Amino acid sequence: MRLSNVVHVGGRICRLFGPAFAVPAAVAACYGEWSDVPGFLLGGVVTGGLGQLAVVASRDADEELRRIEALSVVAGVWLVLAFLCSIPYVWVGFGIVDALFESMSGITTTGATILTDYTAPGRGLFFWRAMTQWIGGMGVITLVVAVLPRLAHGVHQLFFAEAPGPTAERLAPQIRKTAASLWRLYAGLTAVEALALALAGMSWYDAVCHAMTTLSAGGFSPHPQSIQGYDSAAVEWIVCLFMLLAGASFALQYRAIAGRPGVLLRDDELRVYALVVALATAALAALLWRVETDDAPLRRAVFQVLSILTTTGYASADFGLWADRTQLVLLALMFIGGCAGSAAGGPKVLRHLIAGRFTLCELRRTLHPRGVLPIRVGGRVVPDEVIRSVLVFFLFYVLAFAIGAGVVVAFGEDIETAVTAAAATLGNIGPGFGEVGPMASFAGLHPVSKVTLIAAMWIGRLEVVTVLALVRPEVWAVARWRGARS
Repeated sequence: MRLSNVVHVGGRICRLFGPAFAVPAAVAACYGEWSDVPGFLLGGVVTGGLGQLAVVASRDADEELRRIEALSVVAGVWLVLAFLCSIPYVWVGFGIVDALFESMSGITTTGATILTDYTAPGRGLFFWRAMTQWIGGMGVITLVVAVLPRLAHGVHQLFFAEAPGPTAERLAPQIRKTAASLWRLYAGLTAVEALALALAGMSWYDAVCHAMTTLSAGGFSPHPQSIQGYDSAAVEWIVCLFMLLAGASFALQYRAIAGRPGVLLRDDELRVYALVVALATAALAALLWRVETDDAPLRRAVFQVLSILTTTGYASADFGLWADRTQLVLLALMFIGGCAGSAAGGPKVLRHLIAGRFTLCELRRTLHPRGVLPIRVGGRVVPDEVIRSVLVFFLFYVLAFAIGAGVVVAFGEDIETAVTAAAATLGNIGPGFGEVGPMASFAGLHPVSKVTLIAAMWIGRLEVVTVLALVRPEVWAVARWRGARS
């Protein structure tokens, strides 16, 4: 692995990200929050300066990335940007660990928060929380690929290293055009939702913040009671629609809008996604009606099913107070996630579909040991390497979940809090149950637990295997500044 290439491309990405800090600075200035403005400007200067320093130090790099180098760029950029995005939080008085927790939660679109007093931060900071989720939702690297045409062959490696899910799709022969098409769709849907929420009665500021954190499946809200605080059925239904879209493949949506709506009906993953939404909604609505005596069981069920399944993490009710059997539906959804190629986190519906068909195939193989039994998704045979990657992913996902929950329990939390905190951060969902419920926060956890969950958010956004590939000793044994082969 050639470290100069990794540093050079990472530096260019940081240099490009630096000006983003000017947007929340302008928002803070518009609302007269002048004391917060230097924090954003400092973050921009440090980010841009660090990027420029990295570019200059590695100016002899050729930018043509190999697979392991692309993985290193993606993993490193997400980690470094989380530290850099924490600068405005530190400026306004957050502790280092809390600032990094909030920053990592934003950039990975997790939505877990350590905030307890929503009156203390200014509007610029709340906008920054929403903006980091919006950028992270489609992907930092995808944005860079769309606007930096000079990354040569590294574009291909970077794009597919970051793409969520076991497979990635092209919409155009050139990866850069694919990334640009996805970002146009993403920005367009965000604008439509912001307009719809404003017409439903939200202020423009709240509408824009919620549009960014809905399409990104992030869930950060400027209201301490999340969507419940607006007490509006219209707002809830609008958010439901866009959460549904955020959890579906953006590439598939683009094809449908471009004149091929039939792809929606033919896509196996989308059909399973819709089936999970329907079945979970029916089960949760029945429980809310019979057990919780909710006055709007269907609306509440649709909202919370979509919120947890798509890993958005909004709350239209305090589901932390629901009975155990009602919460069980939401807990199961935490381990499913949205579609591959969407903004949603979690294991992804496609992986469950592949694993399920592989299991059925192996059961049939016991009766027909010599039979040729290919696994098909969408009419295409799934390659063996994809099946292996799915099984490895689930193995290490469960292992990472168990370690995270174990650490939280070891540092004083009850099992309900620990299990759901680990699931919510690794799956990039946001709220859990118990002490980390939808109307609570992660502020009371031990610092070691917070650091562990910060790592879980990072690992979950990179979908586990990327991080594991980089901790292999042989990767670093051959690493050189220049010239080494991976």
